[in-house]
Amino acid sequence: MADFGRLAAQLLAAVLAMLATGSAVAQVRFDNWIYYQRNTDDSTRWQYRPRFYVPLDLGSGWTFTQRVDLPLYYTDRTGSENPGGEWKAGIGDWYAEESLTTPELARATRATLGVRFVFPTGGLSPFGSGQYQWAPSAGLSYTAAELNMTLAPLARYFMSYHANEAGAGQVRRLDLYPQLTKRFDGGWALGFWIENGISYNKVSEKWFVPVDVMLIKRMRKDLEFMLGGAYGMVRDDPQYLTQIYGRVTLYF
Repeated sequence: MADFGRLAAQLLAAVLAMLATGSAVAQVRFDNWIYYQRNTDDSTRWQYRPRFYVPLDLGSGWTFTQRVDLPLYYTDRTGSENPGGEWKAGIGDWYAEESLTTPELARATRATLGVRFVFPTGGLSPFGSGQYQWAPSAGLSYTAAELNMTLAPLARYFMSYHANEAGAGQVRRLDLYPQLTKRFDGGWALGFWIENGISYNKVSEKWFVPVDVMLIKRMRKDLEFMLGGAYGMVRDDPQYLTQIYGRVTLYF
């Protein structure tokens, strides 16, 4: 596991090194996420998740974005890594994502293509999947300026390709994010299905459909706050019952 931690640390170091590359780097975003999650088996989980976005302006309207997520968990959920169901802390599966955003394809419309690489730094349940995974994604973004609204549907498909732990189950999952954001005066915005998407588990052939809402406040150019929550409406493939989360975002 230490090898995977070093690999993720190297990814983070690469992101930070990009900050020194000069004028090609656009505004860098650093998120500090806190989640409280209640599961369908009455167990709970706290999570701190630092998240980095480093966008590079490639010119002619093209943007390349490097993203890194480093989740840390504290949970009483039972699993291979916590058979007694005691409160236990551990790192989750860390990942890096590369995405490319196109120039305008039509008025106020852009496309995004990306790929995410998940590393089994968390081991097995309840901290990780025990699998190396990759997940291609594709999305569109349309901004209706007259309505102060952005619609940005995105689809991402996860596939495991190497089990790092004995007993790790195959991963085949489609995540769908409708992603609707409505902006208001004073730096306020309301977002839907941005953090928690709808998912279809191809292995079990079952759905998980949450309602996900967040309230966003941009305080100033370099500081933003957010508070949100999600509730699992359809839990045939149960991921959680409820989730409350917030973030503090710094821009550089």
